[in-house]
Amino acid sequence: MRRSRQYSSSRGGTSCATVLGIGLVVAAFAFAVLQANSGGSYPLDTPYFIGYPAQDSFPPPAPAIFPSVDPLVAVGGLAQARAEHTANLLPDGRVIVVGGVGMTSGSPSALTSIESYDPNTRSFTPAGDLLTARADHIASTLQDGTLLIAGGKGGDGRALASAEIYDPKTGASHPVGDMTAARISASAVSLADGTVFVVGGTDNGPLSSAELYEPSSGTFKSLGSLAWADGAVPAVKLSDGRVLVAGGGAGGIPTTAAEIYDPATATFSWVAEIQMVRTNATSCLLGDGRALIVGGLDGNGNVNLTAEILDPNGDGNPPPMWLGDPRVNNTTTAVGVDSALVVGGIDSTGVPTATVELYLPGKEVFEPIGMMSEARSRHTATLLADGSVLIVGGWSSPSTVTADAGLYLPDSTP
Repeated sequence: MRRSRQYSSSRGGTSCATVLGIGLVVAAFAFAVLQANSGGSYPLDTPYFIGYPAQDSFPPPAPAIFPSVDPLVAVGGLAQARAEHTANLLPDGRVIVVGGVGMTSGSPSALTSIESYDPNTRSFTPAGDLLTARADHIASTLQDGTLLIAGGKGGDGRALASAEIYDPKTGASHPVGDMTAARISASAVSLADGTVFVVGGTDNGPLSSAELYEPSSGTFKSLGSLAWADGAVPAVKLSDGRVLVAGGGAGGIPTTAAEIYDPATATFSWVAEIQMVRTNATSCLLGDGRALIVGGLDGNGNVNLTAEILDPNGDGNPPPMWLGDPRVNNTTTAVGVDSALVVGGIDSTGVPTATVELYLPGKEVFEPIGMMSEARSRHTATLLADGSVLIVGGWSSPSTVTADAGLYLPDSTP
């Protein structure tokens, strides 16, 4: 079932520079108080995460104005309206859309259906069925062109540990070993050696554990747990093959921690702090090797109006940036050279938004670029081989899922 939590946020007119100055002063004061109360500084191997205060402790800038133009080009719609699905690019250029939540007699239910998007015809066709209905699951394209599909929530709404392999050539799935933990809203990253790294998610509470799928055996093995983060954490594969996990919770409490998983040693290490407390954020890797982290929820549960850049090498980060619209359950996709497309999500009113904005490198700002014909959250955004981005499905209202799909076309896309 779709999350029904309501969110709130405030807006005002203080400049970003003033806000950040206040944040630094508050953070410094808080750290001094903590040191005084603890009788000394913290050991270097026990980092204490403070970050900036929650965003509603200071007023953000005036609301952004989004152009009324639709930034997406319409393509053929899905055969089955859905949200909380996955969409994976295949080596042949097609996109496989799997499962998710559909509406049956006015009630949300997990789906088994699979559809294939053909970039040549810009249309969807049915492409088989899952063995198990699931939504809010993980899906990763393996080196042989098949898809690992695992976890999520089943028809009864409970977390699943089951996994299956879908073959796009035959349209059929076969079961593989279960995950070591049942997970909803986990993150998955395909690694250079063909294995799949899975982390976080929820099952009667946030999970901090991670595991690895090994295609050679068709099984998962435990990798232990993150030290600080848990729950719905974004995971980004870095240019050197490591995986960055930032934000999330620490026992369910949003944190500023950032950790890196190193496949070479199968270990986690603390790398840095993000500058704003956030959980349920989205992220992507920019062309310069840094990670862009967008939106989510702040320390008070409000929808976040900020984004930031994290250098995984710890070489320093620019100040946080204001988004044009607060958002969670949006998508963030790297496009072009160091740019990123931010689409939809839930805004501060607790409903899906139609706004779209673009991160501009160099200027370190987000430019409002338009309003989609339909609002959407818990949709998918898939970067295609020609540089365009396919936006598929999602919740268009708190009780409606959409079959609509569209393409974002950068200037270089025909």
